[in-house]
Amino acid sequence: MWKRFDPARPLAVIVGAILAGVVAGLAASVLLTFTAEPVIDRAIALEESHHASEPNAAVEPELVSRRQQKGLGRFAAYGLGGGAYGVLFGIAFLALRRPPGPASAGADGSRTEDAFGRAVRAGALMAGAFTVMPFLKYPPNPPGVGDPATLAERQWKYLALIFLSLVVLAGAARLSGRLRARGWLDADRLVAVGLAVVVPLGLVCAALPPFPDSVDVPANLLWRFRIASLGGNLLLWTVLAVGFGAAAVRRERALAGPVPTAAGATLRPATTS
Repeated sequence: MWKRFDPARPLAVIVGAILAGVVAGLAASVLLTFTAEPVIDRAIALEESHHASEPNAAVEPELVSRRQQKGLGRFAAYGLGGGAYGVLFGIAFLALRRPPGPASAGADGSRTEDAFGRAVRAGALMAGAFTVMPFLKYPPNPPGVGDPATLAERQWKYLALIFLSLVVLAGAARLSGRLRARGWLDADRLVAVGLAVVVPLGLVCAALPPFPDSVDVPANLLWRFRIASLGGNLLLWTVLAVGFGAAAVRRERALAGPVPTAAGATLRPATTS
């Protein structure tokens, strides 16, 4: 399979990104075993103690046992989730490909960015939309927080934030490419792109209403869970982007092969991305 991997072929990129996503999801699940699971156990214990103090409260049936959730179930969920994220990452990786031309070449005609740099940019874009922005506006809560009656409302707000964040970040990436093509200095370009990200996303966060549910768990437990969740998701995107990027750039160089020079030495040609 490694010999069939070609970062220039869309299907190969998607398949490779899925595999990298599965590995990244499993890595995140290992981290969450030690960071999030103890907090979840404590949150569930608090919820059960509240139910015990209310004898007439309805008790929801347990569809999946806690033991399965902590073990194979979580690894399977994060592996499948990582694979799904890999599809989106692969699409972003392909969309960020620069057309050949003077704007994307160095002074000697070589490419200024290889597949690794593009993978890092794609991972940053995806992490910003799917992890960072939701954490800033709608940070995750441990079990027992949230009224089931407001689930649909919370879901559409969360998905709307992700969608709008993707639109803004994709537009900023496109703006960056256009400014680079026009010869803007890196410092000026980064300022312009930064404003194009911060201002619209700030307006989005201000416009979207907060979740209606109250959070009635200890602040220490709440923020331990939130930080653990954030760390797990950032690890997933990091492993996905860095792992895929490292494999892609290595494969690019292997496919390019050495090129003989007039002096008899061999040089590897610039990779395409």
